[in-house]
Amino acid sequence: TDTPDFFVELHSEHNDALRLLKYPPGNANTENRCKEHSDYGTLTLLLNDGISGLEAFVNEEWKPIPYVEGSIVVNIGSILAEWTRQELKATLHRVAGPASIGSKSSKEELLRAAMTTRISIAYFADPDGNVSTVLDRNGRKEEGEEE
Repeated sequence: TDTPDFFVELHSEHNDALRLLKYPPGNANTENRCKEHSDYGTLTLLLNDGISGLEAFVNEEWKPIPYVEGSIVVNIGSILAEWTRQELKATLHRVAGPASIGSKSSKEELLRAAMTTRISIAYFADPDGNVSTVLDRNGRKEEGEEE
């Protein structure tokens, strides 16, 4: 649709969440500190403390996401990926440890990171409950549509 508030109107119920995430220290045998996943909703904004380990699965490889001071990591959620017909991707991501399989991160860096508490703040934006992954012209589920 051509209305400038189209996506805003799909988020009128304030189905958002702000989470403080704390990963306790591990050791050389620590695998994923947070298992691989993609976010469910439309958009996630992530602030982190610069401790290494955040990785994204890109081109069939687990690649490190570099920390840039003052930056915000933006993750596309599965629903937004569906709305854009996969033009925007809901990328698998994880927080790797030194024993994580397939990591392209430095084992030494992951070991240093695993010995340290890791803190992140994540803001998750989710659409209204009556919004479907397949949108009609009004952005709502069609009558009789199943979840």
